[in-house]
Amino acid sequence: MPDQALVLTTERGPAGTTVLRLTGTLDHLTADRFRRAVEELPLGAGPPLVLDLSRLVFCDSVGLTVLVLAHRRAEAARTSVLLVGVGKELRHLFELTGVDRVLTPAREP
Repeated sequence: MPDQALVLTTERGPAGTTVLRLTGTLDHLTADRFRRAVEELPLGAGPPLVLDLSRLVFCDSVGLTVLVLAHRRAEAARTSVLLVGVGKELRHLFELTGVDRVLTPAREP
């Protein structure tokens, strides 16, 4: 699958949050682009980094790794990561791999 399988969109959310929306596939081919995008975000103490995964259609183990790395970068910047739009399959993958002990998806209404 080509690297174009992941589209990243950054916008300002409520209360000054940074929202990074992932559309498509987060895998071994696209993970580095996501990692670089997170590294370029100006993070600091304050509102969390919101990762909107509602349009993510696939995530492999490398994708999970870079999500955890995003969490670690946010922690180092004295903020947090808030995952929104985490579908049932991705939630299940988090549970199977233990990633749910590091990353906690927001409760969906």
